[in-house]
Amino acid sequence: AMRVYTIPLGANSTAVLEEDFNQLTHGAVVEPDRIEVKGRILEVSRAARGVAWMHFADLCEQPLGAEDYLAVARRYHTLVMDGVPRMDAANRNEAKRFMTLIDALYEAKVHLIVAAEAVPDQIYTIGSYSFEFQRTASRLMEMQSPEYLETPHRYGAVVSMS
Repeated sequence: AMRVYTIPLGANSTAVLEEDFNQLTHGAVVEPDRIEVKGRILEVSRAARGVAWMHFADLCEQPLGAEDYLAVARRYHTLVMDGVPRMDAANRNEAKRFMTLIDALYEAKVHLIVAAEAVPDQIYTIGSYSFEFQRTASRLMEMQSPEYLETPHRYGAVVSMS
């Protein structure tokens, strides 16, 4: 089975993500994609067959919000995300965005393949949203379960690179 949650960050976990991404895109033509949300352009570094590859920095270190994450969740059935760091009080904005992102992906039943610095409940333990983050951590755990991974994408993302 595919490893959908890999720790810690580094060349090894990025290689696991690459392998998963290649397996999921089956040699399709992979190219950058762009999602327009209310005049903002969200750059997706690589995408094919309903699978997107993005870095934590592109999603959570930018001034993005729920609408942006919903647009990603609608467009792709699978998101491969590298670079999820441990966060603390100094990263509360990033942590809040990450929580919003995970909610959007979870609601849409997007499959998440991630490389992170730590296991879900160790990602953000100290900071203003650490209590709320417990729900995000439990969603991240559930998103690794066979039941979740067998659930079809809510928006029926298909092979389309428009």
